[in-house]
Amino acid sequence: MIRLSDVSKVYRVKEPDSRETRDFYALKGVSLDIGDGDIFGVIGRSGAGKSTLVRCVNLLERPTSGQVFVNGTEMTALSGARLRAARRRTGMIFQSFNLLANRTVYGNIAFPLELAGWNKSEIRGRVREIASLVEIEDKLGDYPGTLSGGQKQRVGIARALANRPDVLLSDEATSALDPQTTKSVLRLIRDINEKLGLTVILITHEMNVIKEICDSVAVLENGEIAEQGPVLQVFTSPRKNATKEMLSHVINAELPESFAGLEFSRTPSRDSDLTLRVSFFGSVAATPIVSEMVRKFDVDVNILSAHIDHIKSVPFGTLVMQLSGSDKEGALEFLLDMKLRVEVIGYAARSADITH
Repeated sequence: MIRLSDVSKVYRVKEPDSRETRDFYALKGVSLDIGDGDIFGVIGRSGAGKSTLVRCVNLLERPTSGQVFVNGTEMTALSGARLRAARRRTGMIFQSFNLLANRTVYGNIAFPLELAGWNKSEIRGRVREIASLVEIEDKLGDYPGTLSGGQKQRVGIARALANRPDVLLSDEATSALDPQTTKSVLRLIRDINEKLGLTVILITHEMNVIKEICDSVAVLENGEIAEQGPVLQVFTSPRKNATKEMLSHVINAELPESFAGLEFSRTPSRDSDLTLRVSFFGSVAATPIVSEMVRKFDVDVNILSAHIDHIKSVPFGTLVMQLSGSDKEGALEFLLDMKLRVEVIGYAARSADITH
């Protein structure tokens, strides 16, 4: 559906306190494949290149090099009227709403249809249809200044959908909203994706947004893809430090500070406890694995940290635990046989300073 092939975007920037300029790479050889009907998240810190990337999809920013394909059309090969026509198949919503203050809600939604040459009767029918979809049909006569943030974003979404696009681009569309309104807008985007079959690219700096509705995610760092894959895979098996740091705000599965001074060894001993980080997801989350392990191997379990949540409708969780007893290794093999993701932190001597 959408493919970015080795896309780079370079700006010439002036050096501070100098007349010299240098190349600044906002994007460096980015390649992505986004499936038809997917909700694809792109996440990264401020300055990572997220907004540049999404603007390259509809060529609001033209890549310095590389190719962009949407529905089999090479956008980077288009210009003029052909590019403008192709852009109508791509709707975009923004953090700052970008509504026309001197137009009513009706006028804002109608604006792209007027530019596309629709007649008044067609516009009237389409505006009312799309306003009903985003649940603002009672606001059509109001001006943006009278609306809440969530209502403004619904108008922005309606305007983006007016021309019946195949793709919806969302550039930090929820970052100016409170948490409850954010959930409401994300539910709306998910419903639109399901009802209309739209492909959605969602730019954000918040892992909670990715967790809520995305199918796949790419982590952007310094203009490059640090890692990408299905959200469940990236959340449960992050490979890069950039991903792990962002996930730490969502998944609190680190050792408590009281354990920070422990020295871990890879070699077991009779008086040491085995410390593990165990991740699980899907149907196994409802299985009493820990209690079964305790019964089978006569081990004591000390839960140091735990987090249980959902990615869309799929439960996932992470436990950091210590095992003590005569058959810790047998318990470890049991966990591995259950197809869980198990990370051995190490063996640590028992300390009287730590309360078990």
